[in-house]
Amino acid sequence: MKLSLAKIPVQNRFCRKCSSQIKSELLKIQDITNVNLYPTDSLVVFSFIKANELSVALNILTALGYPPQGDRVNAKFISPICSCF
Repeated sequence: MKLSLAKIPVQNRFCRKCSSQIKSELLKIQDITNVNLYPTDSLVVFSFIKANELSVALNILTALGYPPQGDRVNAKFISPICSCF
């Protein structure tokens, strides 16, 4: 199976400390590997095999308060887990 790389810029900022929680949630998804977070760029990068896993990862990021840039979400229902800023 071929691995694909996802580079997802997210809307909300997060710190290095809070990155570990985001990473652990993404690693719970089957066939998601090599998760790296770049807080200064608000960027999430990971490898995946199937498009379904990418979709699940995007849903998890949104639920955690980090929707992909360009997504329109109701801010009343989405608050980031990182409250360091």
